[in-house]
Amino acid sequence: MSNIKDILCTEKNVILQVSSEDLKAFAQEILIGAKSIAMIEAEMVATSDKLLTIDEAAKLLSVSKMTLYRWDQNGILKKVEIGGKRRYRKSDIERLAGCKI
Repeated sequence: MSNIKDILCTEKNVILQVSSEDLKAFAQEILIGAKSIAMIEAEMVATSDKLLTIDEAAKLLSVSKMTLYRWDQNGILKKVEIGGKRRYRKSDIERLAGCKI
């Protein structure tokens, strides 16, 4: 049988019949992913490098969200993805603000 996560990612509106072992394995996979995200967030806090939202970063730099996207594509300002959400390191924003592009 295919992995539950694979099925959920590829199929829409599907009814699944799964064994308790498959369900337990899926739950473990979710917990491991959540722990990884929590560890990354804790590491960022520990290094005291605050993560800013797209809106916060754009406002501090006085640029549009599209500019932030282009800067990421061009390697000027790298994003950090946590849980599928885009964030920017405050230290990177401060560096860019000092040498405004």
